[in-house]
Amino acid sequence: MEIEARNQAMKQWNALACGELEGDKNTVAYFDAVEADRYAQQGWQHDYFRYRDFVGKKVLEVGVGQGTDLMQFARAGAECYGADITQNHLSLTQKNFDLRGNRVELHEADATNLPFPDSFFDCVYSFGVMHHIPEIEAVLTEAKRVLKPGGKLMIALYHKWSAYHLVKLLLISGLLRGKLFSIGYDGLLATIETGADGVNNKPYVKLYSKRETRTLLKDCGFEIEDVSVHQFYAEHFVPTAWMERKRNVPLPLSGAFGWYVASRAVKRE
Repeated sequence: MEIEARNQAMKQWNALACGELEGDKNTVAYFDAVEADRYAQQGWQHDYFRYRDFVGKKVLEVGVGQGTDLMQFARAGAECYGADITQNHLSLTQKNFDLRGNRVELHEADATNLPFPDSFFDCVYSFGVMHHIPEIEAVLTEAKRVLKPGGKLMIALYHKWSAYHLVKLLLISGLLRGKLFSIGYDGLLATIETGADGVNNKPYVKLYSKRETRTLLKDCGFEIEDVSVHQFYAEHFVPTAWMERKRNVPLPLSGAFGWYVASRAVKRE
């Protein structure tokens, strides 16, 4: 992983874990709260990724966060592995699994150089991670290497043509509030991440369209099962001060202007 992008990612998520909340991190109650908060916003993940289908399968998550998604595979009976470059995420994920009595094998590792043999996993999963890595093609190629023939790749990336990007970020924050001129487009994208100011904390962020995602997957040797857009809420389009906020009620335009472009693909036999 490119050194500056790696350093910024470690700085960002070692300081504040993805989805981190206040509370005692030595308790199941804390991780239950993190999970409830995540799926109140992103309940569509369960239907799309079908975690329950991987009973008895070897699953690798690239970028584990606090282990929330990986725990869904574990509950379904999968054999769980995780790779992340941040000690904060690794320690929180280990704690999440330990508190619940679930097993997981975690590695501090770069997604471009995974410490696993060829054709080892039935599934490689990564949600909201690969858009932080400049060498995304190398990451996908490495994911293909560790997947068994016929194994499944499941990822989610930030969507370039989302209402969040076009309206809330570019129009409101970038143009009306002037951040596009004060910190530039790359800095503006960095502020998507909680706690990042786009100047001192500036994690790498790139957004992808459905077409770009399809091209990436095909060029890296995957057979595409589905590429679709998800998670469009009113707050992405209308300032929350103007409306009653309902984070768990998606609007009908989710399939066109949602915040994530999600994909399921298969390693060719």
